[in-house]
Amino acid sequence: MINLSLTKTTMLKVRLDTKEIQFFSTILFIINPVLGLLTISNFLFSNWTVNKHKLINLFIVFLSLFLGFINSTKIPENDLNMYLGHFLLVEEYGFYEYLSVIQKEPLLYIFNFIFFPLLQGSFSLYIITITFISYLLFFQAIRLFFLKIKAPISLLVFGLFLAAFFPQLFSLSAHLIRQFIASSFFLYFAVNKIFYGKSKWWAAFCGVFTHGSSFLLFFLVSFTPLKKFKKNIILNILLITALASYQFIAKILLQLFGELNESVNYILKRASSETTFDLGVFPTINYFFITAIVVISFSSIKHIGKKFVKRSAQHTREGFEIDTNSLEKQRLLLENNLFFFFLVMTIFSFFIIANLNQSELSIRLFFYLFFFSPLVIPVFIYRFRAKALLSFLLSVIIIIYFINRLAFGIWTYAPLIDIATNTSFSYFFQSSTSF
Repeated sequence: MINLSLTKTTMLKVRLDTKEIQFFSTILFIINPVLGLLTISNFLFSNWTVNKHKLINLFIVFLSLFLGFINSTKIPENDLNMYLGHFLLVEEYGFYEYLSVIQKEPLLYIFNFIFFPLLQGSFSLYIITITFISYLLFFQAIRLFFLKIKAPISLLVFGLFLAAFFPQLFSLSAHLIRQFIASSFFLYFAVNKIFYGKSKWWAAFCGVFTHGSSFLLFFLVSFTPLKKFKKNIILNILLITALASYQFIAKILLQLFGELNESVNYILKRASSETTFDLGVFPTINYFFITAIVVISFSSIKHIGKKFVKRSAQHTREGFEIDTNSLEKQRLLLENNLFFFFLVMTIFSFFIIANLNQSELSIRLFFYLFFFSPLVIPVFIYRFRAKALLSFLLSVIIIIYFINRLAFGIWTYAPLIDIATNTSFSYFFQSSTSF
């Protein structure tokens, strides 16, 4: 139902029934996912009076599904072709034999073994499923972050669009699948633990046993001396020194424990040797990216704190006295948590740069930093007065860039006209009969 009312300033306000919008958007999404997403995006960016926080949850589900739909049309090449082979191997082996043949972190492959019969062996349905789960965690982490800092909805939506449609990030979701899933688990774990005090250890377990390279990130978030960096300066210096000496330490451990068993020997040899493989040297642009996100992050902490106090005061119900002492404590806590969160990102970046002799390791770990950008870049926009307009315009630019890369990038997807006109049912129907 639509209600119209005039305020004292004679501005016409439009109040819309949230449930009706959700129902209408769901029907549109089923008929055409693009149309459904455009409709709900319009409500989120508009000035209409509607419960946008409820719409965000639906928007996240739609966006996660839509990205799964797009990935399901990708022609398997390189790493995706390897994942296709691993998925189809389920049919040939029992559970333990399958895991022993794969010889990688087991969680994704346990998932494969369970879901292969449920999905009737459809690799496309499998890609939809894992893309949906990965992005759902990723988007929820972004939502929780922006809710905690009390940022405007426009910044949250921009962050979601950036996470969804930044081509270099999206391409990882159906390429370096295990690392993408582990990254999603990490960000969800980090935001919950640092900003909400909730230890989602299941997410840490899932992340590490999906891709072991994520262990360092989970460790840094759980290393409590970092929260009070100056107070625990000796411990923190030792940590940073150990990270900088990673390769040297691995060489010593190889001498001591290299003969323990084949797996330990393999891990320590990889850790102690200089590796490049087919990934080449660490690109120069990566240094600029790291510098930009670190500078933006730490320079934004005080600004976020001030905005938090201002918006908290605005949202205090009329007739209730504002507790300035409580607000000040909340601001300080938020700023400390932001510092810790960004410090984890910075130390991880330092580890990457300190180990450039292993360019394979550095480049692979650099991919994790992409997951911070949907939080950091909108935070930069937060300092401008026209942040809502900037968020909208930048979202449009990102989508246009994404469409261009989808059509003319390295990987092959369905034609744009098909993606724009397909129904949700058509993706599931095509998936059930392909691969």
